[in-house]
Amino acid sequence: MSVYYPPTGASGPAKPPLKGSWVAGGIGLALLGHLITIVPCLVVLAQTDPSDDTVGTAVLVGLVGQFLLFVTCLVAGIILLVGQRPFRGVGLGLLIGWAVGLLIVPVVGFGLCVQAFSSY
Repeated sequence: MSVYYPPTGASGPAKPPLKGSWVAGGIGLALLGHLITIVPCLVVLAQTDPSDDTVGTAVLVGLVGQFLLFVTCLVAGIILLVGQRPFRGVGLGLLIGWAVGLLIVPVVGFGLCVQAFSSY
């Protein structure tokens, strides 16, 4: 009785390389999502008194929006990344764009806090 060993290095057909324009489009979509969740909060916070209850509501809405953006980018990014071309690049771009935007959002939030408390 002989034992079958599969050939090494053969993991199936190779996937074509990702297109940079599709990755850039995915990054742009994720950054647009960050803007959509943050800009309304910025507008509300700029027009209200820092001691008002709407500040807490605006921050909560922004956090919920960021969480929904995270789930959307993660699920859509993974599904598109493991799928067929040409949308694999968009999936990778969504994941990269979400991460890059996540680095920018705390900086904006810190700036808002400084601006809000400096007006006292």
